[in-house]
Amino acid sequence: MIIGFSNGDFHRLYQDELERFSKDYIDIFSANNLANALELNCLNESHLDHILNSSETTLSNFKYISLHAPDMAYQKDESSQRVLSKLASAVKKYNIKNIVFHTDKVKDWDVFLDYSTIPISIENMDKSKEFGKTLEDIKSIIEKYNFNITVDLQHFFTNDSSMELARAFQRKYKKRIVEYHLSGYDKKFLHYPLFKTGQDEIIKSVMYKDLPIIIESTFDKLGEEIKELNHITKLL
Repeated sequence: MIIGFSNGDFHRLYQDELERFSKDYIDIFSANNLANALELNCLNESHLDHILNSSETTLSNFKYISLHAPDMAYQKDESSQRVLSKLASAVKKYNIKNIVFHTDKVKDWDVFLDYSTIPISIENMDKSKEFGKTLEDIKSIIEKYNFNITVDLQHFFTNDSSMELARAFQRKYKKRIVEYHLSGYDKKFLHYPLFKTGQDEIIKSVMYKDLPIIIESTFDKLGEEIKELNHITKLL
């Protein structure tokens, strides 16, 4: 099984955003072979600049590496093209297999057509978003563009706690899904550990267990990552 964490999962403990890319921080997830996958959560362009210029960020302990792209209004403008060029460089430097984009803010999907080396996937959105949370929303994008899909099961839970929408989505787009995001839902923290929320139906809705799974639960203290991984793997 390919399973691991987002390097944003301890953001409440590490106030310096760049610290999440440090060797000591990343070693939390690779220690004792805890995880074989990691998603780099790049909130903004400065994070991309950091990993492109850093010699400290080493990811050789992970079998699978993905990257969550900055959430911005991508379109055919200078700032979007600059960020996409940096993402293409990051793919090459770290052998990144998947770049995840939110669907709700993109203004012009055509801008991505000029960056064929970026392994693009689009992520379904939670109930708070205007766009990207339904089958029809995703269909409108991937029927026009040859993008893959990252399935966020917690996002589906916020739209339909029975997880029937999640299962229907997975069946319909099975051939396009390349990665899962897993976490529990909490009104205050949004993404929260499943071993605390007890929302086991989110875990049990994973249909294709051969695909990489990234745990996006955000933790309150060190050691919770181990409890969360154990809780999830027991139910998969």
